Amino acid sequence: MVLVLLLLVISSSSRGAGGARAEDRNTAFSPCDDTTVLKGDGFTFGLLIGSNASFFLQNNRTTQVSPCSLHPEGNLFSTRLSVFRPKVDEISLLIVNYTQVNPENFGLGGYAVAYAGSQFAAVSVPQFLANSSYHITSLSLVLDFDTGRIKTPLWKSDGCKACQGNSSFVCVHGECAIPSKYCKGSGGMEDCSLSIQLTWSGTDQRYQVLNSWYQINNLGQYSLYNLYSNLMSGLSNQYNSYFH
Repeated sequence: MVLVLLLLVISSSSRGAGGARAEDRNTAFSPCDDTTVLKGDGFTFGLLIGSNASFFLQNNRTTQVSPCSLHPEGNLFSTRLSVFRPKVDEISLLIVNYTQVNPENFGLGGYAVAYAGSQFAAVSVPQFLANSSYHITSLSLVLDFDTGRIKTPLWKSDGCKACQGNSSFVCVHGECAIPSKYCKGSGGMEDCSLSIQLTWSGTDQRYQVLNSWYQINNLGQYSLYNLYSNLMSGLSNQYNSYFH
């Protein structure tokens, strides 16, 4: 089981014409349910972690398998699943705890795929996470919609601009990564849990524009994770002061 913390950090406007916050009208709670959504609805999607090969047909490494297709030639049985239900057009920070599942244990390295839908399946390309040498600890994911139906989950990268000049990081597959030897799971002191900054683009069922991606793009890729880290550090310091 993957331990997951979902932290909602910033909300863009999701109020109806009467000024009241929109209710969650979406009754689809499985990542494989096809649905259309409005701003303010909850939206369920899945995140699979496994080897890169597990997301493709066994005899065809160019054909990606949808996690909801149950294709008999897929290798998805070897993956681990996390399920999230953020609100549409809210900027969210998802934290995946690596204490239970470490991607570097998946063969040549761990990868992640974001997905939703069955008949109207939307599946991201596999995103590298970690191997025995490096861990990526922060990613940006955009869920792109067309009139309320998910079209594509997109991994966004800044090409390692966020860690330029920082000797603690190296650039791996266009993302900032930390050497695995510094992670707690490998005897180091760093918490190498994965943070995913989630935003939205496109339009909802009523053609309202989903614009949280543009807000986070202006803030910078790692700002939410830094905010989360500072918050947790502050809470930890308050806790230690209270009990000591």
